[in-house]
Amino acid sequence: MSPATPPAERPERGTLAYISHYFPALTQTFVYREIQALEELGWKVKPFSIRRPTKGISEDAKDLASRTTYLLPLPWIRFPARVLGLMLRRPLRSAGILARLLLAPGETLRARLHGLTHFFGGLHLAPEVARSRARHIHAHFGMNPATLAMVAAEYLGIPFSMTIHARDLFVDTALLRSKLRRARFVVTISEYNRRILADMARGPDASRIHVLHCGVDLGKFVPRNGTAPESGGGPPVFLAVGRLVQKKGYGYLVEAARILEDRKVPFEVRIIGGGPDHQALAESVGRLGLKERVKLEGSMPQEKLLPILRGADGFVLPCVLAKDGDQDGIPVSLMEAMAFGIPCVSTSISGIPELIESGKEGILVPEKDPRALADALEALARDRDLRDRLGRAARLKVEAGFTLHGLARELDRLYGESLAGA
Repeated sequence: MSPATPPAERPERGTLAYISHYFPALTQTFVYREIQALEELGWKVKPFSIRRPTKGISEDAKDLASRTTYLLPLPWIRFPARVLGLMLRRPLRSAGILARLLLAPGETLRARLHGLTHFFGGLHLAPEVARSRARHIHAHFGMNPATLAMVAAEYLGIPFSMTIHARDLFVDTALLRSKLRRARFVVTISEYNRRILADMARGPDASRIHVLHCGVDLGKFVPRNGTAPESGGGPPVFLAVGRLVQKKGYGYLVEAARILEDRKVPFEVRIIGGGPDHQALAESVGRLGLKERVKLEGSMPQEKLLPILRGADGFVLPCVLAKDGDQDGIPVSLMEAMAFGIPCVSTSISGIPELIESGKEGILVPEKDPRALADALEALARDRDLRDRLGRAARLKVEAGFTLHGLARELDRLYGESLAGA
């Protein structure tokens, strides 16, 4: 997002603390872009992260990385004395926080142990937040970051909020009901998620759950005048971007590629991302004789990725419900491809149909169905007019409801109301 006014002229809105797990990781560009957008609106944001990213970071996130306080590794020599001192300074408040974590109704033993360990981590975070003069703590992801945020906020007597994405709703839900009750407000990225959270919260707590779609900065995603590239005279190029994990469905994409090859369809698939499934996917590509058709290109920063994305003929992300219950929410990579005017193929799970109406802004197929996936990719590969039509509609859909500006404007309102209430 381009600054609307010079920094010296921006209104001061207050200070927020933001905490996430790995900041600013390549797989979580939406977090640092959100912070940058809020700072454009006049908020001062202090980033915290549980761990440092294990991979490189994008060039436009390096300033934020230099301003981030990392909680791990803990200063083990000073840590016990620090936490004990904080507990003794506010003994009744500390005891109340700990009791609520350990005695939360309906929680498993594992969740209570999670609460115990994160109680100490939250106390360790509290003085760092106080030094930043933040008056509100926001956590991205309802797992560990939200538990730390809740403990630190309650210790300091300030409000906290959280954004719920996917795994933190479908798999790692320790103490989630407690966090829903105690948060000043909750943001989630799809109506699909909101319905599940509202059922968990029930009563008046459900009214504090807001659907705010992750958004893209349209200024950085200039569409291609509605015209798909010629791919340099070669076959149509389909790009897939995301971590190499089961919920992305890449194994079914490789099977679909074999079907396309058998049908003599011209195509190339480029998969960009790293992760635990790399070796299994590489073996599958080799076994099916697709090394000339399917390329595994590893992870890369945004400044290198975006030109490649903009030049693709199509984007494919065949998301599935993983064996452990994990699934995507509304993948930001789909929004980014659509913002460039690139036709997308995905599956009709979770919140994806809120972004793509099949046949209008892209093509959705049933999950775990390589033949249906191959049919959709073949339709795009053989029909340039279809690619153009879907791509133009995709850009309009993002402009209508999936922009960074719209997200920041709504968060600005919520944080303003929170600080006014505090």
